[in-house]
Amino acid sequence: MTTSHDHKFFGIRIWDIRPFAPQERCVKIMQGHQHTFEKNLLRCSWSPDGSKVAAGSGDRFVYIWDTTSRRILYKLPGHAGSVNEVDFHPNEPIIVSGSSDKKLYLGEIE
Repeated sequence: MTTSHDHKFFGIRIWDIRPFAPQERCVKIMQGHQHTFEKNLLRCSWSPDGSKVAAGSGDRFVYIWDTTSRRILYKLPGHAGSVNEVDFHPNEPIIVSGSSDKKLYLGEIE
């Protein structure tokens, strides 16, 4: 069966890269965002305090996870294309996202 949308769900993986880490180095997987036909590189970003991680998505949303619980805290809409880049402000609860739609958006989070 074929569909008109080629969406693939994938996850952000957090790895333990210390020299003497245990055998299984993948310590967490955050899931929810999607890859689509654009197949762009979707970048992720850590919040300054390490409590959150954000990533763009092919479904035009910005996803923000809590790194401890792995829960999606925010699914921010607005873009008309794949969200390829996200970054946290160093001091304020603000996130910026860039998309294939050639627009940048600022979003306030708590």
